[in-house]
Amino acid sequence: MATVTSKYQLPAHEPTLAPATPTTADLLSPVTTFIKPIVSAPFPAIQNLFSYLTQNPAAAAALNDTYPLRGIFKTAATVNSTCDQKLTIDLSPTRAARIPPALRAQLNPHGLDDILTFFTTVMAYHVPPIIASLSTVAGRDLTPLHAKLNVNFRLIDYTPTTACPESQNGCGAHTDYGTFSIIFQDGNAGLEMEAPEAPGKWVPVPGNATVLLCGWCAVVLSGGKVAAVRHRVRRVPGVRRLSAVLFVAPDLDVKMAPAERVVAFSEAVNKGLFDVRWFKEIMGKKWRHREGNEKLEIEDDDGIEQDIDIERLIWN
Repeated sequence: MATVTSKYQLPAHEPTLAPATPTTADLLSPVTTFIKPIVSAPFPAIQNLFSYLTQNPAAAAALNDTYPLRGIFKTAATVNSTCDQKLTIDLSPTRAARIPPALRAQLNPHGLDDILTFFTTVMAYHVPPIIASLSTVAGRDLTPLHAKLNVNFRLIDYTPTTACPESQNGCGAHTDYGTFSIIFQDGNAGLEMEAPEAPGKWVPVPGNATVLLCGWCAVVLSGGKVAAVRHRVRRVPGVRRLSAVLFVAPDLDVKMAPAERVVAFSEAVNKGLFDVRWFKEIMGKKWRHREGNEKLEIEDDDGIEQDIDIERLIWN
């Protein structure tokens, strides 16, 4: 195995080597892409579900019991003033299928069914053509790398009722791990993008825009032809802001490697020494810590920003 300039211990195995969607030209641009969604996000239902779970701890606990590894309804911000000040509901087709019929019947009148129907519609209508467009940019067919539909649904409530209601930190600066994310906003501003040509300069995104962002997996699998933009969310004290995000990633067993060697990439990436599953777990340690849902192990608590860690892993 080649020596890489990264602190990470790589997996110990030898690798085996539409009108409503963005156009190829859009995806070639290293800036935010806006799309016209087929359906609007059901923000009244999203607000209803957050409110119901907050006011009914027994229902929230029952929902979290369906995914005991890390839970579904996450409320660290209500007791931790230093983490991202937001509440989240993290779902996926697999997690939704685990919800018992009785609990689903209890939650459906409070928005769950409308929310799952919304995400299912977005997946069916938007995901295939976006992957097709990204394939054109990448110069390789990315569809087989997404055959198992590795997706997650995230609902976010930037509620004023947190441990630090005056904090502007809704979501810390980061780059997503997967292929792409579609962010739906409720009309309130707060989402910001870092200008690619001016690191440290943050550009506000209109609050009514639906945004497509690519992540690290798209960068690698496209051979660097697709850009990923760092982003964050700033809170306005006293304002409740809701968003819904669809995350799309390659199948977990896909090798994180370009189709052809890229000089700018590390040897670990060019040789496909790790897969999406390992990469997601590595990134997840710091993002869960930032969100207050998991403590870092001593060896991971180095004070280095997550994106810097990942850049050292990916770039030569």
